[in-house]
Amino acid sequence: MKEYTYSVARVRAKEASLLTRQDIDQLLSADSFETALRFARDRGYRSDEGASVDEITAAAERELWEFITEIADAETMRVMRLPVDYHNIKASVKAVFSGIDGEDLLLDHGTVDKNLIYSCVKRREYDDLDKEIAAVCEEAMTLILRTQDGQACDIYVDNAMLAAEEKAARTGGDEFITRYTELLADTANLKTAYRCAKAGRGFSFIENAVYDGGTLNTAELEKAAAAGIDSLAEYVGTTPYSDLAEYMKTSAAAFEMHCDNEIMRFMQTARFDSFTSAPLIAYYYAKKAEIDAVRLILLAKLNRLDDNMIRERVRETYV
Repeated sequence: MKEYTYSVARVRAKEASLLTRQDIDQLLSADSFETALRFARDRGYRSDEGASVDEITAAAERELWEFITEIADAETMRVMRLPVDYHNIKASVKAVFSGIDGEDLLLDHGTVDKNLIYSCVKRREYDDLDKEIAAVCEEAMTLILRTQDGQACDIYVDNAMLAAEEKAARTGGDEFITRYTELLADTANLKTAYRCAKAGRGFSFIENAVYDGGTLNTAELEKAAAAGIDSLAEYVGTTPYSDLAEYMKTSAAAFEMHCDNEIMRFMQTARFDSFTSAPLIAYYYAKKAEIDAVRLILLAKLNRLDDNMIRERVRETYV
């Protein structure tokens, strides 16, 4: 059995610097971009003078990865790195299809070197990649060339990512990570079903868009979504996610926020665990969510967007 006591102690010390809901509300209440930026810098989002919002938050993400790489082994963090790989697959395929340079679209910290994915997609030669990644690259490229449909490509790659995450969790045998990937799959399917119902999509489109995994009965979910929002809300009300049904009749932003809050509430259970990898995963997720919230708020302040519109998009905090 792996020993996590030292790593968890490091995480507990870091948790003290996470932004609270009160901090986020104070950031939201800032009367200008300059005030919000000063507040963020006082809370650790430091950068060179004149740095852009993206540069400020990118620096915070680098610090997060440096810390988590120091305390967590590759197996523990594999599920958190996989989304980077699949983002890089989508970016590479779309860049090659569009005939543009995709290097600036790629992200670091995946399980596979970003430039290797891009190079293999450009050459249409995938032997240097892991078999599963290679298969997804090849199929995504074939799909977008055949259909000229970027959305269809996104759906295929996103569903392949969810499958890879669930497989990695099962292989690793970690109960916390397994439940996390099930939540990812379920909330992704709820969001997809909601968007399809809202747009009036037909059953065949929905059946293709919904991922065949997670804990929900996807056949029932697909049928309910094809019948409309009211039918979908009625079905969701019979599932463990019944609390989300009421938000389906408010707004897309509110519904998706509460889906994400389901995951954050699960992550909060790790605060009572000192002997497994759960606090490491939870801290990474919490800090990444915080960085995303800071980016959203700063950009909104910079562009003078309405505070209420921002508020319904800011997720629950870890502390």
